[in-house]
Formats: sequence, structure tokens, C-alpha cells
Amino acid sequence: MSQVQKAYVVDGKIFASKKEADEYLARPRIVEAMNAVTENNEELTQWLVDNQEDVEASFDHGTIRRVKNSERKKLEAALEHLETLDDPKLKFLIDNTSAISESFRWPKVRRMNDEEKAVAAKNSLVGLTEGDDELADWIVEHRDRVLAAYTEGKPKREVSEKAQAALAEWRAKKAAEKAAEEAKAS
Repeated sequence: MSQVQKAYVVDGKIFASKKEADEYLARPRIVEAMNAVTENNEELTQWLVDNQEDVEASFDHGTIRRVKNSERKKLEAALEHLETLDDPKLKFLIDNTSAISESFRWPKVRRMNDEEKAVAAKNSLVGLTEGDDELADWIVEHRDRVLAAYTEGKPKREVSEKAQAALAEWRAKKAAEKAAEEAKAS
């Protein structure tokens, strides 16, 4: 049976989703930025790019996470899929999908100061690098530059001059209204 599917074609390669195509396009920019951080150490650059999610996650220890709308949608899609399954063991989950979706929160995290976060990040990175303390120290030391290199692949949205002018005008109007109200009150 034939089926029509939406696909994204970049440089002759076919991607099933826009996210995959965007990641493919972003990779060369990330590699270039990471080469600047690693001083053209290709092996280290490749490892950092391939392990981007894990490296970024290692710096999130002690940070309170909020449930994003995209995560909530993924949860709701998974719960909807549960409803299609005919398994009596899942009946409780199926009957309470809306309550589960509404009440979902990430586990509580103890707040950490910067030193505790650095220690937790290093411990996580040591595990990720299979016990290489020197590499983990280097990544922690160059944390800001490594994380900045990861964002190089994301397109930066420029704010139009028209929007900036409108915002400045609105702020001036609000400041004038506030000044007028203070003058009346005096």
C-alpha cells in the first residue's frame, strides 16, 4: 500500500522531521564553534558534539525544572496512546490520564550553590567520560564556552526595528502616564 509522507530534503538527504533537518544544518556551525573552544582538537570536538545532551544535562544539577509545554504535549500523547491499548493492567492509568497530565511535575531538587553545582557537574562528567578526571575538569573549566558553542547552531531571531520602536514608544507612554498619576497624587 502506498502512503504519502511529508519529508524535509537538505543537501539531497531526506529527513522525517523539521527538527532532524535543523539539527543536520546546525551541526557544522556547532562543530566550527566547538573547534574554537577545543583549539581544533577534532576528537574532543566530535565527542562534545556527539554527547551534547549529556554534557548540557550534567550542568543542570541543582536546577529546578519546570514542565515545558512541549513536554506536557509529549506526556499527553503518550497517555492518549495508553488509551488505545487494551490491557487490563493499564486500566488505572487510562482512567486517570487527565489527572496524571495535570499533576505531573519533575521531582523536587535541592537547591545548590555554584560550588556544589560545579562538583555535581564534574562527578556527572567523570562518569560520562569513563573516569577521565582531566577531561571533566577541562569541560567544567570551559563550561560557558562549551555551552555557547552548542547554541551556535540555533538561528538567532532578530527583533525588527519597527517592533523595537513600538516598544520604546509604549514604554515612554507608560512612563508619562505614571508620572501624571504621581503628579495628581501630590
